[in-house]
Amino acid sequence: MTFPSSSSQVAPLAPVEPLHEQHARPGPSHGSGRARSGGALRVAFCENGAGYGGAVISLEALLEKLPPEFVAHIYTGLAIDPYPRLARLGRWRHLRAVRVLSQQWLRRRRIPAASAIDNLVNILPTALGYYWRFKRDGIDLVYLNNDASCNLAAALGATLAGLPTVLHARGFNVDTRGNRWVLSKLRHCIPVSTAVQAELLTLGLAPEKCTVVAEGLDLDAFSPRAPLPGLRAELDIGSDEPVITLVGGLVDWKGQDVLLDAAPRILERYPHAHLLLVGGAYGKDRAFADKIARRAAAPALKGRVRLLGMRSDVPDILALSTVVLHASTTPEPFGRTFLEGMALGKAVIASNEGGPLDVIEDGVDGLLIPPRDPQRLADAVLRLLDQPAFAAALGNRAALKARDYSIERHTEAVCAVLHRVMRGD
Repeated sequence: MTFPSSSSQVAPLAPVEPLHEQHARPGPSHGSGRARSGGALRVAFCENGAGYGGAVISLEALLEKLPPEFVAHIYTGLAIDPYPRLARLGRWRHLRAVRVLSQQWLRRRRIPAASAIDNLVNILPTALGYYWRFKRDGIDLVYLNNDASCNLAAALGATLAGLPTVLHARGFNVDTRGNRWVLSKLRHCIPVSTAVQAELLTLGLAPEKCTVVAEGLDLDAFSPRAPLPGLRAELDIGSDEPVITLVGGLVDWKGQDVLLDAAPRILERYPHAHLLLVGGAYGKDRAFADKIARRAAAPALKGRVRLLGMRSDVPDILALSTVVLHASTTPEPFGRTFLEGMALGKAVIASNEGGPLDVIEDGVDGLLIPPRDPQRLADAVLRLLDQPAFAAALGNRAALKARDYSIERHTEAVCAVLHRVMRGD
């Protein structure tokens, strides 16, 4: 067998060691053949992204609604909080990735066959670990969450085990040999937007292997309501003070820096406005998060910018917000936070590329603006603050549209794909 080159875009995993193993919802013990003859379907949900961002939150929401004919085995490359809480949704295992050799280290030293060495030392042992666990757990189908790059070893393990594989493409995929190899081995792919689908097709994925399924929300949690009593006081926000909220990890493409560039114009007209940044840093590089913290503390912003970190009460924070922002500076595969704001009946501003284009009709149920443009962002915020009736109308129509994006409908569509794959359709 010839293994794909990982390239610098693919983060190779190293041999896996189980650190934790927890389980819930125990299913019947059976081999892979039983699911094909009417038993419960054992699905390996593999998540190997860089941190607990939107892709993992979406996976958790899907697992919450997974019907009982599916038995979830959840494999994650990280075990930091809050990953362990996935154990309540299925049999959870942390597969520790230990990098034995860096391909970059090999290449800097001009060692011949660096990619082959990388495959043998890092990716192949990890893939064999997945293979062994898939066989031991009687897995019937492998579900890769996020993108192809971070799931290369899991895809290879599934191929070695002869298992059908589905990629739930919640991220974009760069053009590498590793990614093309993973895509070539898929039985089906579930892109979260037409933008992700278009990119996958350019990488050689056949159209008949793609089913676009937009993200879904728990509409009991995300629905129009009055702000939670006491939350404004907790956050030191007056009852009549505007609140502009951006929810997203503190990574360099979520647009917090663009909002801070726009902030002086907003605060010049509305000096009592509050800008809330909800989300924390994830991954290894905290440089951007540290820069945002320094900028937010600058005297020029008069203490009106608040870094709230990761919060478990995002729906409540959005409920007290006047404007909800999506300001990503690169196209979002979907961008669930703009949909959360819409579901709560808020006036939403989003970048006019990627996932928001599938959902928002500009000027009808939200505003779409060019990304990376602080002037246009400030103009859009001021338009909504200056015209509260217009903002309220946008929010009302947004809440109606968001009813079409329930987690129940999302889960039903995903499960229909999984069933089709197992039937061989």
